Amino acid sequence: MAQPDLCSRIFGCMVGNTIGDAFGAVAEFFTAERLQRTYGTQWLDEFLPYCPDFPTDPYGVWQVGPPRGTGTDDTRNNQIFAECVIRNKGYINSHLLAIEYIERYRDIDRLPAAHQALAERHYRWAYDWSCAYLGMHEMPTGESTLIVSQLGNTYPMLAGLISLAFAGLLYCGQPTQAYLKTMELAYNDIGYAKDASAMLAAMISAALGGADAQEMIRAGLATDPHGFGENRMMAQWVRRLIAATNGAPDDHAVAQLLAREVASRHPFDTVDVLGVPVAALSYTNGDPIRSIAIAANDRDIDARGNLIKLRDNDCTAGVAGALVGALHGIEAFPEDWVRDVLAANKDVYGIDIEANARRFHDAVYGSGS
Repeated sequence: MAQPDLCSRIFGCMVGNTIGDAFGAVAEFFTAERLQRTYGTQWLDEFLPYCPDFPTDPYGVWQVGPPRGTGTDDTRNNQIFAECVIRNKGYINSHLLAIEYIERYRDIDRLPAAHQALAERHYRWAYDWSCAYLGMHEMPTGESTLIVSQLGNTYPMLAGLISLAFAGLLYCGQPTQAYLKTMELAYNDIGYAKDASAMLAAMISAALGGADAQEMIRAGLATDPHGFGENRMMAQWVRRLIAATNGAPDDHAVAQLLAREVASRHPFDTVDVLGVPVAALSYTNGDPIRSIAIAANDRDIDARGNLIKLRDNDCTAGVAGALVGALHGIEAFPEDWVRDVLAANKDVYGIDIEANARRFHDAVYGSGS
């Protein structure tokens, strides 16, 4: 089978991210009882539609019962990054990205009226961080940047993983450069979350350059330009989660083993949000559908292994989708999945993922590449 070209990998990464996001979002944080009652199963292995009364949420979907394939804040955040790169003709730095978030917040009134209140709450997190990062003295609400900074996250979370998933697409086959650029761009990450965001970029860069699944994972683990070495917590956890799946008899068992490993972590912890999908990819050797499904079944279980509830599974599945899309290109996904994702996000949010992928490629690599 022919290797996918660069355009296909970029398109695949962007679509895969939203496929994973929507794959998990239909049941994010569902209890076992609610999952069984709504979908008749406790294992997500199909690309399901949202139930007709699925509610809106600032960080979820912005339309009640939206079409299958509609993304959440993960999709919207990552597409903002892609559009910032396009707007700046292939160049990006942390200041340009911060300005992009500030302008998005200030332009909320340009959105459909039904989305504006939801958008205000969604975009506020990035707006406050961005204002503080750029040294603005006062928020329009009167809050000082000191207060905003102090009210920020006090432990590593997933901000970079759900907003910088495409940073690795800036550097084809150059994981070190992708890592360093993402470290700069991840200004609203702290601690090992910055390393997690940069590790994801290194993996996607390696995949873009033609690495297979295991080579991609090794690139993420080995790329360490700041010399964290043995103190690199994320690499230790990723290796631990991969090792936990060794010898597992099937995908269900993998999800159970990973659930025990991450049980003590906050569901927004990057150990979970990056570690689970990477371990899934390692186990399946990069199988696109199985990797997304395992990641979408990120779960809390009781002492007997019974499902309590799903975790932040749209984020874990979205990371898995971005990785497998960069590995295999757009051809990795069923045609109806791609069709539904493109149509749903254009209809609900006005986001043209296909056009963004093409423009991103042309801005970064030139239309003739």
